Amino acid sequence: MKKIALLLLFVSFMSYSQGINNYQYVIVPKKFDAFKTDDKYGMNTSVKLLLQKYGFKAYFSDESFANDTMNRCDFLTADLINESGIMVTKIRVALKDCKGNIVYQTELGTSREKQYSIAYSQALREAAKSFETLNYKYEGKSLPFQPTTEKPVVRVSETRIESVSTTNTDEKPVVRVKDNKIETKPNAPFFFAQPTANGYQVVDNEPKVIMRLYNTSQKNVFMADKNGVNGTVLLKDGQWVFEYYNNGNLVSEPINLKF
Repeated sequence: MKKIALLLLFVSFMSYSQGINNYQYVIVPKKFDAFKTDDKYGMNTSVKLLLQKYGFKAYFSDESFANDTMNRCDFLTADLINESGIMVTKIRVALKDCKGNIVYQTELGTSREKQYSIAYSQALREAAKSFETLNYKYEGKSLPFQPTTEKPVVRVSETRIESVSTTNTDEKPVVRVKDNKIETKPNAPFFFAQPTANGYQVVDNEPKVIMRLYNTSQKNVFMADKNGVNGTVLLKDGQWVFEYYNNGNLVSEPINLKF
């Protein structure tokens, strides 16, 4: 009986792998059916980042595509299946084809944390472990288009233009454009990253925990949870930045962080 069970499990895994490897793009809705509001607890953003981490090209449903003749069945749609009870948060990620059939779904991720924003983040990370054993690799045909995003990125810093004067009146003034990069503000407070089992907790001088960081497979890139707002903390040009979506727009906030 054990051999039969193992054989069935192996066949099921192989069919999942072969089916999922035929798809390259995944559309992530702005709101999952399990919730009443867009990006509840940052789940939609987190699922998109998760899929990108494991090799998929994931885009929100309101992002436009360059080729209007695309075949909708070339895409998968992500869904979050909520099986939570009174005391336990239980979720799994499902990828469905254009007919609504489940091509792949993760194992159930659970959490007993009482605070919902933390509980759903923990449960999603546990469910995400299924992608580590999936060994996804796109083997289908290349599609003749690339998705593009219409909505602008909200940037914290602004590009400044300076006019440099010259003593020669016959020459036109030289215009220099400063690089548009985020710099550390000298008067901004510093925060400290304290190691945890799966990342860091960021504290202020009190010390009070203001943010939690979770390790990823990439150096200097962390999944972040700041008071229920989920996003990414990463190092850009020597400056730590907290990036997240707000009303569909990408927001980048510099943060003075010491490890």
